[in-house]
Amino acid sequence: MAKNDIEYFERRARQERERAGKCDDSSARRVHQEMADRYTAKVAVRDPQAVLGDFA
Repeated sequence: MAKNDIEYFERRARQERERAGKCDDSSARRVHQEMADRYTAKVAVRDPQAVLGDFA
């Protein structure tokens, strides 16, 4: 995975966590947290398809 890809997914994970922290709705908060977790896992395994599936 290219360095700029890693930076992108790390940034998106941070953004999703920030959004989760600002949500009053528990369902929306959960979805943002799940996306953050997926972005973080993607960086950890270095394989976008394995973690994000069709969202890669």
